[in-house]
Amino acid sequence: MSRIAKEWSGEDYGRPFFLRILSRLKPRKTSLKRKISEVIYRLDVQMEKLDETLTRLRSRDNELLEKTVKAYIAKDFARASIYASEVAELRKMAKIVLASRLALERVKVRLETIVELGDIASVIAPLVPVLKSLKTQLSGIIPEISIELEEITNSMNSMLLEVGQVATAATSTPMLTEEAKKVLLEAQALAEEKIKENFPKIPPQIKIPKLEETSSRIPVALDVVAAQTAPTKPTKIKMPLRKLESKVLEYIRSHRGFIDVNECAEVFGVDREDILNALKSLEKKGKIKLRR
Repeated sequence: MSRIAKEWSGEDYGRPFFLRILSRLKPRKTSLKRKISEVIYRLDVQMEKLDETLTRLRSRDNELLEKTVKAYIAKDFARASIYASEVAELRKMAKIVLASRLALERVKVRLETIVELGDIASVIAPLVPVLKSLKTQLSGIIPEISIELEEITNSMNSMLLEVGQVATAATSTPMLTEEAKKVLLEAQALAEEKIKENFPKIPPQIKIPKLEETSSRIPVALDVVAAQTAPTKPTKIKMPLRKLESKVLEYIRSHRGFIDVNECAEVFGVDREDILNALKSLEKKGKIKLRR
């Protein structure tokens, strides 16, 4: 039996009987076949998590789109534009999540097609850069999945090292191979089609404003007491402070220097404390001046 075959099955029937008996008294080494099955299972778990995230994003999208239309009907065009901007940002996030899910599915299918261990390196090696790329994409959206993908990547690298084939190139080179690029591009294209199919279109008459940076101060009327006492919904995704500052500035400009903290938090899907922190940061930077 070849060394690779031994690694695949975890057995060695070519050794004498008494040596096989002694080996059973020692901790058994996990076979490569078992390790690949474990990786496939872990990929299934991550795909389920991504499906759950997509369900939440789709629900939030429907909610925001409904508010967009209602604001537009009420001729509150500034608010409608803000809601529409959030819908657009949410769909960018949904596209990344969906593309990642589709790419993981392709990785899983490729692992399932391994029949002869002699092909294990040629199958696994191109998949490692794919997982590394997905890990980076998801790090700012779903950190726990990003961490899990890093562990899965390490497991696949260890399998390549065991086999002793193309291990150096697979474990040390972060660049995407042509095959890895193809997997990611196909997943992105399919994700874009599915987003268009499953997410309703934003009414074309509702314009999505573009934020312009400015160093001038904007006087802002802020009702701090109301903001501290009103209840808010829990948030699912934490927005980076710099990004939230830009969105808060956009909100302030569209409302002519006034801000309802609770409404602003609801529009952007964050906690009111995040809005207050963004306002304090903007004031320190000299971009706004709060009037309490």
